[in-house]
Amino acid sequence: MKFGEEERLRTDFEKQIANIEMNALRAQMNPHFIFNCLNSIDRYIITNNTKKASEYLNHFGRLIRLILQNSRSNYVNLKDELEALELYLKLEQMRFRHSFDYEINIPPDINPENYEIPPMLIQPYVENAIWHGLNHKDEKGKVSISISINNDIVTCVIEDDGIGRMASKAMMKAKEIKRQSMGMNITSERMAIINKIHDTNNNVRIIDLYDESNKPKGTQVVLNISL
Repeated sequence: MKFGEEERLRTDFEKQIANIEMNALRAQMNPHFIFNCLNSIDRYIITNNTKKASEYLNHFGRLIRLILQNSRSNYVNLKDELEALELYLKLEQMRFRHSFDYEINIPPDINPENYEIPPMLIQPYVENAIWHGLNHKDEKGKVSISISINNDIVTCVIEDDGIGRMASKAMMKAKEIKRQSMGMNITSERMAIINKIHDTNNNVRIIDLYDESNKPKGTQVVLNISL
């Protein structure tokens, strides 16, 4: 066997292994996400709030259909991904009794239907903003998701006005809470595999935000996704 052919076979084999790893990670991601939603439905049922439970179930059903549809492919339509993200935000907003607002900003010159990205890359960072930033805030909070596209890169900026990462870690340590963001861990692994398979440069930066008095005022996540 020639060296070039041997190298090609090795590369193909590594990509097949990476694809198997990717499918395994997606298989972990969906139950984790679904379990959180089912907990919320259970709470509505226990408190006999049938109207809210019905509304939640309606959103949940639509979201699950989208997730199952999107999970069949390595890349999905950006429009479908943003629709799933908005349904998720509605569910979490209901779950936390409207303790936060949200907005998704897309410039009018961008048609999301024209672009495809790997599924479920954005949602874990939004989940983290809600659970670790906004959930510990005394007053009403807000999370903003802004989409831009330049040079075949989709940039998603997720910004919350929560308590900040350091305060969140200190609070969780004081309460001996060991909840980790399984979704974010899986997403980091997925991005590394996607970069390996498709020779892309998907990456994320997490930035702590401070006010003029140098007090924490939230967190910004800049997620770059190659088209």
